[in-house]
Amino acid sequence: MGGVGKTELAIQYARKYYDDYSGGICWLNVRDTNLAAEIIQFIQQKMRLEVPQKDIQENPLTLEEQVAWCWQNWQPPQGLVLVILDDVTEYKEIKKLLPRTDNQRFKLLITTRQRGLDTNLVDITLDILSEDEALSLLRGILGEEDKRIDKELETAKDLCKWLGYLPLGLELVGRYLVEDADLSIADMLEELQEERLNNEAINPESDDLENTEMTARLGVQAAFNLTWEKLEKKTREVGELLSLFNPNEIAWEYVESVSESLSWKKKDVKNAKKLLHGRNVIKRLEEGEASYQIHPLIREFLKVKLQASVQANEFKQAFTDTFIEIGETISKTPTLEFRNSVKNAIPHFTEVLENHLDGVSDENLYWAFYDIGRFYQEQGLYALAQPWYEQCLSTVRSRLGENHPDFGMSLNKLAAIYQCQGKYSAAEPLFIQALQLIKQQLGQNHSRFAVSLNYLARLYSEQGKYSAAEPLFIQALQLTKQLLGKTHPRFALGLNNLASLYESQGKYEQAEPLYIEALESYEQQLGKNHTLVAQCLNNLAYLYNKMGRYEQAEPLYIQALQLRKQLLGENHPSYANSLNNLACLYDNQGKHEQAEPLYIQALQLRKQLLGENHPHTASSINNLACLYYNQGKYEQAEPLYIQALELRKQLLGINHPHTATSLNNLALLYSNQGKYEQAESLCIQALQLRKKLFGENHPDTASIFNNLACLYDNQGKYEKAEPLYIQALQLTKQLQGENHPDTAGSLNNLAYFYKNMGKYEQAEPLYIQALEIVEQIFGETHPDTVLYRNNLEYLREKKGESEG
Repeated sequence: MGGVGKTELAIQYARKYYDDYSGGICWLNVRDTNLAAEIIQFIQQKMRLEVPQKDIQENPLTLEEQVAWCWQNWQPPQGLVLVILDDVTEYKEIKKLLPRTDNQRFKLLITTRQRGLDTNLVDITLDILSEDEALSLLRGILGEEDKRIDKELETAKDLCKWLGYLPLGLELVGRYLVEDADLSIADMLEELQEERLNNEAINPESDDLENTEMTARLGVQAAFNLTWEKLEKKTREVGELLSLFNPNEIAWEYVESVSESLSWKKKDVKNAKKLLHGRNVIKRLEEGEASYQIHPLIREFLKVKLQASVQANEFKQAFTDTFIEIGETISKTPTLEFRNSVKNAIPHFTEVLENHLDGVSDENLYWAFYDIGRFYQEQGLYALAQPWYEQCLSTVRSRLGENHPDFGMSLNKLAAIYQCQGKYSAAEPLFIQALQLIKQQLGQNHSRFAVSLNYLARLYSEQGKYSAAEPLFIQALQLTKQLLGKTHPRFALGLNNLASLYESQGKYEQAEPLYIEALESYEQQLGKNHTLVAQCLNNLAYLYNKMGRYEQAEPLYIQALQLRKQLLGENHPSYANSLNNLACLYDNQGKHEQAEPLYIQALQLRKQLLGENHPHTASSINNLACLYYNQGKYEQAEPLYIQALELRKQLLGINHPHTATSLNNLALLYSNQGKYEQAESLCIQALQLRKKLFGENHPDTASIFNNLACLYDNQGKYEKAEPLYIQALQLTKQLQGENHPDTAGSLNNLAYFYKNMGKYEQAEPLYIQALEIVEQIFGETHPDTVLYRNNLEYLREKKGESEG
């Protein structure tokens, strides 16, 4: 393409190998000249030969015959000759004027903006410079004494990048900086970004270049214009359309989609692509399937041409509509196949949202931002999703106003992405604001109001604020029942949400019938072969797993696994979730040999489908580490716990509940290994983090109080351990109630502590109380029931021995 340095390279070659061409070097400018006349003039002036006008029979010689005479009578008569033809546009027209191919004396060097001039010629493609080469060129132009690049190195890199590392652009800007020693690189870049190709540094008058040492005699815009003028109308229109795309990678299928909406003939578009590629306006990507790239400055040139076109608005609208339509097809299924199907469209979809929002209808405005936010959110890329939801909120506010229902939904989506990242203090006020707005706009008897109630309730449930969550879940469920009826999927979802809350509170008897009703509702509405049915089977199995009803849990987990395999296939995140859940069940039962291959399969599948850097992948790594920990395989568990912790820090941030969980797990491992200093530091860090996230009054905070107490207990620091055991018990009773498995666990831990201290009288009532709770909740045969009963019997034996 123009400006890449073809002419300069030809000059450098001629200088370097001057001595090899003892027969001379002939330089001919080809563009817009009469080449035959140029050759004849060269011979006459340089060799002082009179070119004959007639043959020996006095017949007039054609120009072609006169040129052939020139090559035959070249002086000196011996030695290699280098003929340089600069800026060839139509090789077929000049081919007959070149030395015969069987004459080995003449070597041709041709510069051109076109690809594949002739199959008999060897192409040497010149690419743009690397960043280091560009900086080196710029330094060379400014001179050693100029220190601006050193002082503003990062800005200089940005300048080179803006110029696309194009030698012509770098030379012109370098020359401009030389002329104004007070102009900073930052100011130069700012001027370019503001004025684009109209900036005088890269768009000088040709007269200004005559007295310079530069090879080029045209500015960037003028150089590109030479190619543009050779293109026919439809090819120019396709070029103008291309300026709307992100220039880094353009899948040609998207160009065809936009052109189809413009009613262009596919044949014309295909021919335009061939011509644009042949003229180096676009570059084919080797790794891309029918994908192309546009140099940044060429794109700027094409944008200028588009702005001057009477069809500009039509092109922009077609481009916008096409990618809004593609955005609507973005699936909620976060598989690798899904990501690959739309990832090449995302940069162009981004162009729409950043530069062509005026073409997006009010109806599509919220959904356009939702689609791209969801694309990143489903991959666990919450930090990338957040700015889109923030922009969604600000754009909907400015265009539609705060009294539009989509503004309330925008608040909900932004709050939800904050919640995903553990930013509860940022999420809560947005959820509340959304709820109040929707109530004000649509009233309390609207389905969107029920949706907002569920959003806020889920936040409170995740924070352990069960008393705040329960009435919201119930209100949402009743409203959904009233508006949509008991036969609507949203009613089943509401049942599931409320059941999940009761499960978290240890109210298993209240949770079970709700899960069963939700399952039956989904089966009735959607049939037994549906993904939501599989989800309900999974939830009910999870409840039975927690209740120790393993025989009931296992067939449900297996049924959910098989259903997901049938409906979604084995290469799907939900199938990986089922593998993981079944592994957890076997792990809880002590069936480690059955659990391990399932955990490993789930981990491998999540890596394949979601990538190495995904929160679900981190969870799988953590679960596998827990399995090894439970088996006492600490050396295998440790690197996995550390990997999960680092991943969660990277993906979710340090201030996230899952990060706190990883800190706590690693602390327990170190405690069991006798690495008490490391364990204590991590445990305290986890405790502080959970206090920060949830406050003192949260079940997870109580759990860490208990773990820290165990750590001190193991070290013989009984004075530190006892108040923490007591604090954990009191907090669990307060939050979970007297009859909760966690309360039983805390009672058992404190009793165990007193037993080891020889305080049997204090330990016995605690053991009895713990046993009564688990017998009531789990029954006689649950592992916890058996454990607590054994603990009580052992205590009574020790007590009897001490009394005897």
